[in-house]
Parts: sequence; C-alpha cells; structure tokens
Amino acid sequence: MHGLIFFYIRKFAETLARGSGVSSTSRSGVTTATTRHLPSGVYPDGEAVELIQSLADQVGRPLAEVLERFGRFLAPHLVKIAGQNVEPDWRTLDLIEHTESIIHAMIRTTNPGTAPPVLEAMRPAADELQLVYGSRRQLCDLARGLMQGIADHYHERIEIAEHSCMHRGDPFCSFVVRLVAHDTQAAAATLAKTIASRPGDAPAMDARADDPLPASIGGYPVLGLLGQGGMGRVYRARDERLHRDVAIKVMHTSKARDPDAQRRFLREGRGLAAVEHPHVMTVHQVGEHQGLPYIVMQRLVGRTLKQAMQTAGRLPLDEILRIARETADGLAAAHRQGVVHRDIKPDNIFLQDPDGGVRIIDFGLARPDAAEAGDVTIDGAVVGTPAYMSPEGVEGGLLDARSDLFSLGVILYELLADRLPFEGTSLLTKLAAISRGQPTDIHSLVPDLPGPLASLVMRLIAHDRTARPADAATVAHELAAIERDLKAV
Repeated sequence: MHGLIFFYIRKFAETLARGSGVSSTSRSGVTTATTRHLPSGVYPDGEAVELIQSLADQVGRPLAEVLERFGRFLAPHLVKIAGQNVEPDWRTLDLIEHTESIIHAMIRTTNPGTAPPVLEAMRPAADELQLVYGSRRQLCDLARGLMQGIADHYHERIEIAEHSCMHRGDPFCSFVVRLVAHDTQAAAATLAKTIASRPGDAPAMDARADDPLPASIGGYPVLGLLGQGGMGRVYRARDERLHRDVAIKVMHTSKARDPDAQRRFLREGRGLAAVEHPHVMTVHQVGEHQGLPYIVMQRLVGRTLKQAMQTAGRLPLDEILRIARETADGLAAAHRQGVVHRDIKPDNIFLQDPDGGVRIIDFGLARPDAAEAGDVTIDGAVVGTPAYMSPEGVEGGLLDARSDLFSLGVILYELLADRLPFEGTSLLTKLAAISRGQPTDIHSLVPDLPGPLASLVMRLIAHDRTARPADAATVAHELAAIERDLKAV
C-alpha cells in the first residue's frame, strides 16, 4: 500500500481520538507506528490493516465500520492531492467513474510494481453508477467510505447499495451508487479551491464535439470527425501520397495524462500493425500529435454487426456461419502474433460494403498473450464488455486466446437464439450470471439447429477454458465443415 495512506492513518487517528476520548498513550502507539512509513514509500497492505484494527480496538467499534470512516475521512484529502488529474467540471459520480485512471496516473507512475485497487464503472444514467470492485485486499468497506467521502467533498449526497461482496464468498463486490442531492453553491466554491491549473495540457483536442477540427494530424489533412468514444476521437483524413481516405484515432487529453492508458492505446496500434489479415483492421501508422498519441487506420465503409442485428433482425444461418468463420479466421491471425483482443463483441465486428466481409476492429484492450502480459495485468480489473466477457475476465484472471473464443461463442449464441446465454437486468447481474456459468443449452432454444453447430457453441462458452476449442483456427475449420455439410443437403 502507498505510504501516503499511512500518513493519513496517523491524521485519522488524531481525529478519531479527539472524538472518542481515546487516551493520548493509545493514540501515540498508532502515531509512532506510522512514522516509520514514508509518504513516498510502498508497504505491505497488512500493516495498514493492522493499524486500522488497532484503532478499531481502541474505540471499541467493528473494523468494517472504522475502515469505512477512514475512507470517508481520506477521500477529500486525496481529491485535493489529485489536482491536475481531476477535470474541472467533474462532480461526485464523474470522479468515482474515473477513479481507476486517476489511481494509475498518480500511483503506478511512481511505483510501477504496485497493484492498487480498481473500481470498474458503468454509467447507465446521469445520476447512477454501477461499480465492480475486485481486489485481493477485499477492502470493500474502505471503498464504500471513499465514495461517501468524495460526495462530501462535492457537497453532494449519494446512496450506495451493495449487491455482492467478496466477504460473502462472491468473486467481486458490486455497488449501485445513486446521486440523491447536491449543494450547487458549496460545490462550486470547493471546485475552485481544488482544481489546479494544467499548464502542460495539449490545447488542441478534448472530448467536446463542437471543437474546431485540427488542420492535419501526422501530415494527413483532416476532412471531418467520424466519431468519438471513451478513449478518443476518430477523424476522417486524406493520405495524399496514396490517394485514399484514412481514419485517425486520437487519444483524449484527459486520458493521455495516464501513462497506463497511453500504453494501452499505443498497444492497440502496434498490436494491429503486427497482424496482416483480410479480416482484421489494417493499421498504417502510429505517432504523436501535440502530445497525444494517434493511430492511422484503414477507413472502412459499411456497418457493424451490432447495427446489422438491430436493423435486419435475425440473420440467415449461412450468413451467421460466414461471419463467425471469418471472425475466427481473423482471431487466429491475431493469436498467432500473440495478440489477444479481449473485447470481442458485435460492435467490434465490422461488415464491409459491398459483400459484408468481416473486419475485426478496436483492439483498444488488446495485449500480448497471457504468458507475456504479467506487467499489464491490473489487480482485480474487469476488462471488456459485460455481456460478452469470459468468466476469467469477470473474476479478474489472466485472459488468453480462449477468452476471445468465449466471446465469439456468446455472439454466435446470440445470433442463433436471438438472446444472450448469460442475461441480467444490470451490469452486476450479468457479471454474476457469467461467473455462475450455467447457460441454457442452445439446442433447447433452437431445436432445428445442426447438432455439430449446437455442440460447438456450447463448447465455446464453457465455463472452464480448458473445455473450449483449442484455438481459433480449429473453430474456423469446424465452422467451414458445418457450412459444407449444409450446402450438401
């Protein structure tokens, strides 16, 4: 745990003692212990928990309660320290939503060997957050207090409902956080005191859609804005040397402050550049523009599989098989280069005009395969899109090529059965369903499905990855055989 936490444990002990009548002798025991910890150091988690336990014993309160109180005390101090990592227009839910990137920007930069806790967030509404907390520390009480403390800082009030907890044997803790009320005037005054100026920010691009277009990026004249997402903006530009349009993805300024986020972004470009295949997006160049990393990519014309599913309804069986086979072929090429996509979903399968040929896109979460990726595994992080995540992804384990196959299996199941194998009414219930691993057999939903195809789908979404097909090439081969058999009938 970062030494800064020990510094604030000492301050918390002083505050707690004043309010509870703890003797100065008892208080000095914690103070003396924490003076051995430098704010810039890194120390075992157990030492911090022991100190909090000591405080709990002194005031005669349960450890869980004191941990939550410490989190609430700690949060406003950490918000002030975060300074330039906090956007001026953020409020309570915004800051909680971006906690992961702030933690990694502040802590992993100076202590790359640390594994800070992670809050993975989804924002279904402006006044609601759904959160998954997965960490070997299991300090969910502290996390709850931190969220309340952030609300205190912004003079807002939140309600926190906990739907699963590692202390009850669940694989992760899950919260639903709702904004109840806020004091606008007090929050504005606090904001002015908290947010530091950012002299190092790149001035040209942020997430506002009405910003003027840059004239050029990396020597490519910019023609327009194609779209934007959580990591960056995508521009249409012109390659004047080869007389073709290209797409350029540029990272958001706020994301680029996080070195880990920059590394993930550039890994997308390098990962794609290493894969040359007709069913994988082509990367032409990776570079930097005004301090922001960018990727120059092939410009695709067509629609995503998600869009096709929404507009065309259930696709013909031969079309489903072709899309699945071409996706498996593309994944096989990526896996041969040691690249695991980690976010295979209908939005990331692009169907090109005019024939609907598959291109796998958005390798933003891609990384080297599990055997080489220990340095980029985030403690407890939930990575991917919930409905299509593998059980190992939900539980924060290492992901490998078979994790991509699981996601492909979920897509194939959805295309064939017109429903997902693991359903839920929220992010949290979906993740819990995947973790349980008990999907309805697809043959009972689609009785006329060819036996080999039904078997392949259920093997792809097996909870145990060792029960899944060996590799993507094997999946492509089986799908091709099923296609031939259907044509022969």
